[in-house]
Amino acid sequence: MYLPVVVGVDGSPDGLAAAAWAAREAVARDRPLRIVHAAALMPHLLPSSPRPLPREGADVLHEVLHELAVQHPDAQAHAVEIHDLATAALVAAAEDAELLVLGARGAGGFEGLRVGSVALHVATRAGCPTVLLPAYGTAAGPKEQIVVGVDARDPAEAALDFAFSAAQRDHLPLRVVHAWAPPPGLRDPAATQRERAPWLAREQCLLARALADWQSRYPGVQVLQDAEAGSAGRALVEASTKARLLVLGRRAGPSAGRLGPVAHAVLHHASCPVAVVPGQAERAT
Repeated sequence: MYLPVVVGVDGSPDGLAAAAWAAREAVARDRPLRIVHAAALMPHLLPSSPRPLPREGADVLHEVLHELAVQHPDAQAHAVEIHDLATAALVAAAEDAELLVLGARGAGGFEGLRVGSVALHVATRAGCPTVLLPAYGTAAGPKEQIVVGVDARDPAEAALDFAFSAAQRDHLPLRVVHAWAPPPGLRDPAATQRERAPWLAREQCLLARALADWQSRYPGVQVLQDAEAGSAGRALVEASTKARLLVLGRRAGPSAGRLGPVAHAVLHHASCPVAVVPGQAERAT
């Protein structure tokens, strides 16, 4: 049985936008769509209770189902309310999902907040890839690429697999961004292109080597290799302006349960949906 695409909704406009994005993705993947709304757990509303859904939750789910029936009639959508904290409900839902989709900011928070606490919590802990939609919409202009950030010295295999699959499914080129730190003497703006050339060539070679096997697995995907000198966060945020989706890997090990500075920068400033993909070791546990 195919795992569903799961989307979390909370009655906010961002939640509705996430549901629409998830519906399109479910249709493209030929997967069912599961719409999840979390409600505070009360003693008289335990999962085994025969009582009907609270009106608020029923209204939220009814609105989403109605919008999807009109705009995305091909989506095989069903809805469920879970009586638990939103963070716990969504992390649990991710255990039986192919993909989890959320608005980066939900109904709470304050004006100007770009990524809410629920979205950050889920993105760091979900057992499946999690896509966060930007709180203030996407940048104007054509979205003609899938973008993935990699470290050519230690590429995140699960993130690359996700990105190549997305590019193949959407018939888009895949831009692979590898950011590298120039040695101190070449960080000065006065450093010439000739001085930087040997270092850039080395990084380009590392990136090409890291991608060789993936290009053979996905021969139909056009790959744009981009070895950028400087900040990874800045390079990826800039790349997001032309991306339909930006993909990041999430490492296991000592850093599990939290996101690094690059991921934080991207989630707070990217102008396209961002997919956070756990490593294979995390998904297996």
